[in-house]
Amino acid sequence: MTRLAVNCFSLLTVGLLLFSAPALAQQGDPLRGEALFAGTVSFAQGGAPCLACHAIGGHDLGQAAGASYGPDLTALFTDYGEDGVAGILEDPAAFESMQAIFAEHPLSDQERADLSAFFASVAESEKTDIGVRLTGHVVLATMIFLVLIGALGWRRLQGVRKPLVEKARYGKGGIA
Repeated sequence: MTRLAVNCFSLLTVGLLLFSAPALAQQGDPLRGEALFAGTVSFAQGGAPCLACHAIGGHDLGQAAGASYGPDLTALFTDYGEDGVAGILEDPAAFESMQAIFAEHPLSDQERADLSAFFASVAESEKTDIGVRLTGHVVLATMIFLVLIGALGWRRLQGVRKPLVEKARYGKGGIA
């Protein structure tokens, strides 16, 4: 290879790395997004964690201390898609109830990417988690119901059977 070709190749490689680095940095980490949502990792500008007002069903991220100020965000990604979530996270202060929290504390590009990745992972796991949990709850409720009916039925059977046997044995048409 000539020296000119090597220099062009090196320049092209450096250019590709520089232009692709921001794109690579914008890919979100769903685990960090969950940590940001829950507040175990703080936002860079000091905004409040999402969990302070919102919940995510199926991720053990229920409403903190009974707080129910904001809506459940379990279906956020399913309802709005990637572009919709990006728009919401671009300026959360656009919502009147969130102005005091995020007007002076905007989210960084990486925080938005991480939260978006977390909401996408919630949408993917929501479909499987709900079915498994529902099946477990139905089986448990059925077992409890059958045990309860069995216990009540056994007592009723004993209370009805004994007088009938005695009546048949000693009363009309009895054996005695």
